[in-house]
Amino acid sequence: MSHDRDSLTLVWFRDDLRVEDHEALTAACGDGQVIGLWIRECRSDDGLGPRPLGGAARWWAHESLRVLETELAQLGIPLLFAAGSAADIVPQAAADLKVDAVRWSRRYAPAARRLDAQIKTDLADAGRAVHSHTGALLVEPWTVSPQGGDFYKVFTPFFNAVRDRSVGDSLPAPRTQSSPTKAQRQAFAGHSWVRDLDDLGLLDGTDTGSGSFASARTPQWWRTTVAGHWNPGCREAARELDCLSDGLDGYADSHDVPADPDSTSGLSPRLRFGELSPRQLLAAALDIPEVRDDDRQAWIRQLYWREFSWDLTYHLPAVESEPMRPEFASFPYEDDPQALDHWCSGTTGIDLVDAGMAQLWQTGWMHNRVRMATASFLTKNLLLHWWHGEQWFWDTLVDADEANNPVSWQWVAGCGADAAPYFRIFNPERQCERFDPDREYVGRWLGRGPGDLTQAERSGGDDEPIVDLRTSRQAALAAYDRMKNESAGSNW
Repeated sequence: MSHDRDSLTLVWFRDDLRVEDHEALTAACGDGQVIGLWIRECRSDDGLGPRPLGGAARWWAHESLRVLETELAQLGIPLLFAAGSAADIVPQAAADLKVDAVRWSRRYAPAARRLDAQIKTDLADAGRAVHSHTGALLVEPWTVSPQGGDFYKVFTPFFNAVRDRSVGDSLPAPRTQSSPTKAQRQAFAGHSWVRDLDDLGLLDGTDTGSGSFASARTPQWWRTTVAGHWNPGCREAARELDCLSDGLDGYADSHDVPADPDSTSGLSPRLRFGELSPRQLLAAALDIPEVRDDDRQAWIRQLYWREFSWDLTYHLPAVESEPMRPEFASFPYEDDPQALDHWCSGTTGIDLVDAGMAQLWQTGWMHNRVRMATASFLTKNLLLHWWHGEQWFWDTLVDADEANNPVSWQWVAGCGADAAPYFRIFNPERQCERFDPDREYVGRWLGRGPGDLTQAERSGGDDEPIVDLRTSRQAALAAYDRMKNESAGSNW
């Protein structure tokens, strides 16, 4: 490769699939020539590395990477792909490409952090400079803590502590560098670890997890459903950011109305894959003049709820598998595979729940108000472990990440930080009456879930609820009382 300057840097992309406001990429381009790398990582046998992507997220990553490859090519930066152990691939790539430095955006889940620390040590031992950068969060977890404590366990004090912090200005896309020659591109492809994007298996219907918390083996359902609702990639993300005012206008009053297409911004998968940075989102929200301040602040508060979830995940190494409140380890959950199948399939006979599960199946996304109702129904009316729902969401949501998904499930289940009191059980019928009074949302999605129970079948008498809401609520409260009596004195 022809060098404008002597330095050659490898930028390891992960969940930061963009070229604007990318500190690692900007710093690398400032040093000289750049090569990009993205790895479909597997978690090691000893648990190091990120959680393997679920099915819907794998589809999104594949499509977003295709866009990123084009965007980087326009800057003269090649993007290489690999699959396997990052602990092996990154040092090997650095050696084969003869780079002087490696840069990446920081990750915050404990298992991924430990892997990055190991790779950083290995690269430094080989004589290469290694730099990690901020980019995924507005607030680094180690920079905020309550007086006399290690980390915040309640959202409002956390929010009050960080809401006025300066986060700096967003960065433009870096300068264009000279593109690699045909011979250089052929040399890249000749390395044993390099794969084509289509050879990474991201579109295969395969197992997505490991051990006790492996996601279900899923078919390629997203080809005929989810793919028709989204256009992944940082280019489309930038266009949607320009339309943010549509999602903010009236947000304080309408964000709980699932039938309103403008009740949310719809940017959660853009944030999950780093097609947009949280700094870009915050700046855009603050710069829109034509929205009411209560709408603006309500939306920004949700942005910081994501920060809170990642702060918790940083400090709690097993948030995806263990309750934050230890007394819930003995909660008497039921073992009912048939009930779980009805829930996943959207055939519970509870209209709002089934409509939500259908929206999830068809679009890879579900309105947050309905997420809470469906999660409460699973964990409290069916008394099934929140693990099961968290894993199904992990496999079917395009915006599921390692923090928001388990933290939100634990919140609804009553075993998480700042959790809803256990006795707060969302009645899905009352939720529907309150937030979907004209049944517009239910009418749009009911009968379109993986269980494929049609409206005609429902009207034919096949829609009896699988549980009675009143009786199951009483059973849930009784189970909670048993747990409290058995774990008296336990504190978080």
